[in-house]
Amino acid sequence: MKIFKEEFIKSIRYIIPLCLLFMGIILLKNYDQIIGFFSSNLAILSGLISPFFIGFIIAYMLNQPMKKLEVRFNLKRGVSVLIVYGVTLIVLVFSWLFIVPIIKSNMNEIAYFLPKGFDQIQNLINNTSSQFKLDINNPNIKTQINDFITNILIPLSTFTASTLSDFIINLMSTIVSYTINICLGLVISVYLLLSKEKYMEVVSLFFKKILKHHYFKVKEFVNILDNNIGVYIMAKAIDSTIYGLICSIVLAIIGSKYAIFIGIIAGATNMIPFFGPIIGTVIAVVINLFFSFDKAILVLIVMIVIQQLESAILEPHFVGKQVGVPPILTMFAVTFAGKYTGFLGILLAVPVTGVLLVYFKRYIYEKKEDDIVNNAG
Repeated sequence: MKIFKEEFIKSIRYIIPLCLLFMGIILLKNYDQIIGFFSSNLAILSGLISPFFIGFIIAYMLNQPMKKLEVRFNLKRGVSVLIVYGVTLIVLVFSWLFIVPIIKSNMNEIAYFLPKGFDQIQNLINNTSSQFKLDINNPNIKTQINDFITNILIPLSTFTASTLSDFIINLMSTIVSYTINICLGLVISVYLLLSKEKYMEVVSLFFKKILKHHYFKVKEFVNILDNNIGVYIMAKAIDSTIYGLICSIVLAIIGSKYAIFIGIIAGATNMIPFFGPIIGTVIAVVINLFFSFDKAILVLIVMIVIQQLESAILEPHFVGKQVGVPPILTMFAVTFAGKYTGFLGILLAVPVTGVLLVYFKRYIYEKKEDDIVNNAG
């Protein structure tokens, strides 16, 4: 019996590689059918999961304002959820009825006036050169000026505007296209917010079983990440919304062209750390430069003043020092994210860098503690 058992084990050692080789040959011969089977089933699975994913994203985004209402006004969960969803619905309907048409009409007008704006800037340069007795009759100089205007000024003024316009229109189109999934996601998000503590408890028990002694380290990391990303983005969104409203109102008062449109751009670009306000100001100035040099200078002064007030009052109040990333690291993180990860990466660059800084500081602190203990020993 013992000999039979040993021989059987030896035969299994030879049979398993042969079986794997045979399965590999079958996979290679039927590669297209297997890929097609998995892709079709993944599409069905993603269609089933997408409402839950959408619901989780919506619940995550609305969780922070819901908690603020509960803590500040001592509201019950159901009432705070009702207020948050009511305000969100009002904002979406208002944007669809009023903001999107303004963006589309302003974009059409800007596209129509671009040639005239180009001539306006050329006339401005010619008048300036004549006043200061500068010679721009040289064909090379004229070519360089024209290249600067056509390749830098005009694209800079229209790129962000068109990107924002396309983003909003595509977002609204996506909302219409995925109405059923979004409606289901909204319902799921309501249930998630109403009973989030129960679901969190189930998730915690599940990961305790899987992660075991690593659970608390992972939980701490998730909490830090949630605080840096969730709190930062929500606070920055409120700050940028107020900033955009102020820009629209003040620009309308001074008679700026497309005040609401520029305010929307200013608010959207303000979400980008460090570089965002600069981009919004440049676009505002260039758009007004197409129509009036004096108005463009006035817009520049007003935008700089509003930025300083926003940096001194709004941002410290709403964003505060939630992330605590130094300016030099902010510039590096935003530049790196912009090059490799796109717009979403730019939004998340600062809070993610804040998380890395937390662990880096902890590592340095623990290293110093170890050095002190070793030196004392």
